[in-house]
Amino acid sequence: MAQQLLHGLAGPAAPAADLERALDYELTRVRQRIFGLLRQLYPPQLIADAQRGVAHAARERQANALEILDNSIPRVLYQGLQALLDVLPVADKIRTFNQLLGLPPAPVAIGPLIVRQGETTFSDWTVSVALRQWQPAADTVAWLPPHLSSGSLLVRESGFAVLAQLAAQQPGLHQQLVDEHPSLTSQRMAHHAATGHISAQERVQVLHHTALFAETPANVLSSIVPIMKEVRFADGQEIFAKGDLGTSLFIVYEGEVGIFNGPQPLATFRKGDFFGELALLDAEPRSATAVAHGPVVAFRLDQEDFYDVMEERGEVLRNVLRVLCQRLRRQNEKMQVSG
Repeated sequence: MAQQLLHGLAGPAAPAADLERALDYELTRVRQRIFGLLRQLYPPQLIADAQRGVAHAARERQANALEILDNSIPRVLYQGLQALLDVLPVADKIRTFNQLLGLPPAPVAIGPLIVRQGETTFSDWTVSVALRQWQPAADTVAWLPPHLSSGSLLVRESGFAVLAQLAAQQPGLHQQLVDEHPSLTSQRMAHHAATGHISAQERVQVLHHTALFAETPANVLSSIVPIMKEVRFADGQEIFAKGDLGTSLFIVYEGEVGIFNGPQPLATFRKGDFFGELALLDAEPRSATAVAHGPVVAFRLDQEDFYDVMEERGEVLRNVLRVLCQRLRRQNEKMQVSG
């Protein structure tokens, strides 16, 4: 799989930027899976220490970890893993894999490969991006129906976008697909009825454009989409009051939200801003009141749901802690200046 991904990144039909970023993440997953397999075959603590070492910022720690691996696993396996871990041009990584594994058969364009293999191999974000860039043909259109019944809203959205494009650009092929799969019409109606005002793809972009998740890959943010609750507030409506138990974070999608301590205004949040973030980690009484300034559309993330995501995705917790530390540091600096 690593060899296929690398060839896909460097192939004659280079992937678009968003698919390229998704493939970079898939390579990260390949590395994680390799370490997972190594822990089953070799002393697990030794492999776990090596995995932490190669991810460390200090070059000395990285070198020590690579030496541990070189002395612990077969040379061929080590060379392939080292190629994945080293910061090298993709062409150099491909050359190493070709020497170790031989030249691959006639390469398949990476986008169609992702569409064909789907979520059994790739994350839902990667599949959804590949679907939107895919041009189905008579011999490949059969790959589409499984995506229309995916458990991932992102994948279903992209799949139905392909179906709509097929109806507009290749009506004959579309009709053939509908004839072979009569349930597609009812599936499409059910999908549109269940889809919210704001698409799953747009929700990923909303998360990515907040400081809280700006450094988190879209492949990871897609796991937060199912727990984003779209909420609306009228002008002057109280979102929460000082002293209320805080169990949710809010991200502003449209409108403005004012934060008050009694009558005193403390801050104003607009599109892309978030507030109430401490409630994601610790349910404590709110320290201020939040009020809608005009109509507001926001997303609410509840603590219990977020805990479930953080258990599966450690990157999410690390980014939340990083941003919270930055905010606390800025607050301390302001207090020192004012003092």
